Amino acid sequence: MSIKIKQKNFKPLIAPLFLLASGFMFGQKTVNDTVKDKTKDIEEVVVIGYGKVKKSDLTGSVSSVSAKELAATPAMNALQALQGRAAGLNIVTAGGAPGAGANVTVRGGSSITQSSDPLYIVDGFQLDNALNVINPNDIESIDVLKGASAIAIYGARGSNGIIVIKTKSGKKGRTVINYNTFMSFDMLSKKLDMVSNSEQFVKYQYELAQLQGKTTQWSNVFDNSLGTDTPGFYTGAYSRIANRYGSAYSLDWQERMLGGTGVTQNHNVNVSTGNDKTQAFISYNYNKQDGLLQNYSETRNSLRANINSELYKGIRVDFNTMFTNNSVNGGGSYSGMKKILLQPINGGTLFTEDQLFNTQTFPDYSALDSGFDTENPYIETQASTSNKRTRTFVANAGIEFDFLKNFTWRTAGQYSWTNAKSTSFSDQNSRAFLTDPVNTGINGSIANAESFRYQITNTLNYNKTFGEKHKVNALIGNEIWYEESEGNSMRLTKFPYPNFGLDDIANATVADKNTDRSSNSLLSYFARVNYNYDNRYLITGTFRADGSSKFAEGSRWGYFPSVAGAWRVSQENFWKDHKINNFFNDFKLRVEYGATGNNGVSNNLWRTNVLLTDYPINNTVGYPVYVTSTNWGNPSLQWEELRTTNVGVDVAFFNNRIKLTSEWYNNNVSKMLLESVLPVSTGYSRQYQNIGSMRNRGMEFTLNTVNLKSENFRWTTDLNISFNKSRVLSLENGQQNKTFSVGGSRTGMVTYYATVGQELGDMYGYVYQGVYTTDDFTQNPDGSLTLNPGVVKPATGTPKPGDMKFAADNEAGDQFTRKMQKIGNGTPDFIGGISNNFSYKGFDLAVFMKFSVGNDIYNATKQSLSPYAMFQNVPSEFGDNYYHLIDPNTGQATTNLVRLKELNPNESSSLWSLSNTNTTNIAYPSSYYVEDGSYLRISQVTLGYSFPKDFLNKVMLSNARIYFTVNNLATITGYSGYDPEVSAASGVTVTPGYDSSTYPRSRSYVLGLNLTF
Repeated sequence: MSIKIKQKNFKPLIAPLFLLASGFMFGQKTVNDTVKDKTKDIEEVVVIGYGKVKKSDLTGSVSSVSAKELAATPAMNALQALQGRAAGLNIVTAGGAPGAGANVTVRGGSSITQSSDPLYIVDGFQLDNALNVINPNDIESIDVLKGASAIAIYGARGSNGIIVIKTKSGKKGRTVINYNTFMSFDMLSKKLDMVSNSEQFVKYQYELAQLQGKTTQWSNVFDNSLGTDTPGFYTGAYSRIANRYGSAYSLDWQERMLGGTGVTQNHNVNVSTGNDKTQAFISYNYNKQDGLLQNYSETRNSLRANINSELYKGIRVDFNTMFTNNSVNGGGSYSGMKKILLQPINGGTLFTEDQLFNTQTFPDYSALDSGFDTENPYIETQASTSNKRTRTFVANAGIEFDFLKNFTWRTAGQYSWTNAKSTSFSDQNSRAFLTDPVNTGINGSIANAESFRYQITNTLNYNKTFGEKHKVNALIGNEIWYEESEGNSMRLTKFPYPNFGLDDIANATVADKNTDRSSNSLLSYFARVNYNYDNRYLITGTFRADGSSKFAEGSRWGYFPSVAGAWRVSQENFWKDHKINNFFNDFKLRVEYGATGNNGVSNNLWRTNVLLTDYPINNTVGYPVYVTSTNWGNPSLQWEELRTTNVGVDVAFFNNRIKLTSEWYNNNVSKMLLESVLPVSTGYSRQYQNIGSMRNRGMEFTLNTVNLKSENFRWTTDLNISFNKSRVLSLENGQQNKTFSVGGSRTGMVTYYATVGQELGDMYGYVYQGVYTTDDFTQNPDGSLTLNPGVVKPATGTPKPGDMKFAADNEAGDQFTRKMQKIGNGTPDFIGGISNNFSYKGFDLAVFMKFSVGNDIYNATKQSLSPYAMFQNVPSEFGDNYYHLIDPNTGQATTNLVRLKELNPNESSSLWSLSNTNTTNIAYPSSYYVEDGSYLRISQVTLGYSFPKDFLNKVMLSNARIYFTVNNLATITGYSGYDPEVSAASGVTVTPGYDSSTYPRSRSYVLGLNLTF
């Protein structure tokens, strides 16, 4: 359910909803009045780079999510479980399709054109895309490292933030077997409001045909091919439409394509065992998700095992291995929502309802109107299929030993291997075949990619307490990291038969083929010192040196220091002895500053590559030659650098019943790795250079409260909220802006600007001001129209009533000249999540909500649904309110201002007419398609019951819980699209909030069971 609000400004609504949801305002009174005993706080441990510390000793900025929080979220992957639960972490999924990817940024990212993906560290080792790869049931904790003190220890790889994942391991004691399972039933959460009445649809088609000179084509489909020269053809058109289509069928394409139920099943079993010397853990997970669309699904199998053992006193070894096999049908995304929504709801006299749904109608409709570009989606999803299978194997091992009492040496290594195969196949019913049966025909593609990497890390740790108050922990180490990948692909055409699919490639034509191979390495040295005086004064200093093969000799090394300090004011005697201690249990100030780097560019950009190509001689091909690429290598290319400052305050009130963490940060990126356009005189077109700078600045708040606590009842609240503002400080050679165009003319296109002095995410286009009305014109005696003085003139030609009107952009302020202006920004003012957890005896209830406020969405889906071709449907917003130019009495267009006023009584609020001029205008990027994307989503509600111990003893279980969950229960938003949480364009840092035919997010009803033997 999507609850649409009409308020342009969403912010006034958000604040009271937060207070109502959290109960924080009345939580304080509850603490004082109902709870007599003090709450004993369990010391939390946070995983940081190459180690872990008590949270009370932490000097850096870290957000943590525990296994308990993740376990409360039945999810396909950890990405879904983590959304909205950590301050400063923004996860925006690309859509609701099974296997859909996501854009993950920490504190806004740190680059304009390069990847802003954070570094993932799993059990001490880098693992790309870890939140999609790791079974969420295997995760013990997730720590998001954000400040300089936390990320600088990872140097070059830490500039986009670091997500550290610690997986579960075996425990001492008896063997424990856990079995967790859930089954989810997924349904479409919202349908877009399209024209659904056949009479209205056919009248709309008649007006479109009349204005585009395609009345004969209209008649061939909707009027039984009645000739236009037939007496009364025009004057009787509307009555014939009413008689024939007044009670005719209207095919609901959304219901037929997406109205079913997708089923997800998840099974996870793990075994933990161990004694004083050795502990072992093994787990297996199976997850199968069927999408709402046919042939869209994801299947995942993963197996993981680890063992930890103390061989001798002071000598420990560990071994961890994981294998994942993931198969996604449909490619993990679907760009065909436009094709579902635009389908005709009635086939007229050309197709019956059954034929309209079960026939590939594209050839018939496109033959009548070449602009018709929407093939039958039901047939297409069967005719064109795709699959991506990814296999990942990871193994790591380590040995450490204690010596000289205070020293620990550790050597650890990891090897990981990934193989991916992508295939696609389109048979004779596909659009690809129908549009080009000779050259393309039945076609397909195959792509294989394989990569491996290894990492070897050596560390020496020194830990000693001098006297009783001086604690020193020092770490030095070095690391070697190497990665190599290769891939090949080929596109195949002209399969003679579809029967054998890609197994028949020997008889197909190879249209093109590609191969690729690359490698890169990193050599690092690092050190860290932690000093703790009397648990009051904490200082951390780190230094890392990274050498990357992505840069040339002389530019390969980057040096990244940081320093951080913390003062636990609440440990001072003047605090402990004061009454304030009865109110403040903990008060800590933190400050940190440091530098990290980024080498996230392609390999070998420092040198000019040589390409093999074909040079024809005497019009004869086949003469191979080597030429330089159009990109000029830059041997001076070096590290992009991030300098970050973070100030934090940690406080706890009322015997630790209320905890608040506040952060302020300032991240400055310089020497950015940007592709620069070169003068033609150089002979090259582009070169990567270290140019430009940007800044991210913001604040974060994390609040944890125990609102009520008694013997049988407990209510807690967790709230996080993050504010971030980016600013472009400089670009190349005094350039003021850099543009990034997204989409196409018929799929919805907008241009994003990165402008010096402005924040990222600015959308540029034309400012829509409604339509020209009859009041804008004077009718001359000969019937022609003259635009009144003071009315904005269009870019070209003479306007008519019903034409789209755009704001003047020339100096005189009287004409639209197609000058781009800012029309929105896709970056939110703030984001966050709020969780309320209740427990009463054996029952538990969890309500989780997430929100985003202040961001715009460019609704390219709405733009692509604007009328531009015959026989296609339109949204009700347009079909109920477009400007009418056809007089029903005559059946033909009128230019008489009096009659147009009668046909359009609310013309100032009407949308544009179906004139040919507007067919061009709708392709312009326009403020009409920009909408407020703010939302508050009730993301998950879970009600569970844990069986009592008496019952468990009888059935020989140590724990048993059943639960029911609803995901995506309701969304309060002003956005008219399927879902305000969208990221259809890659590069979410620069192009956020772009929605184009995104696969809709479903509502899920989940039944689950947790058993422990």
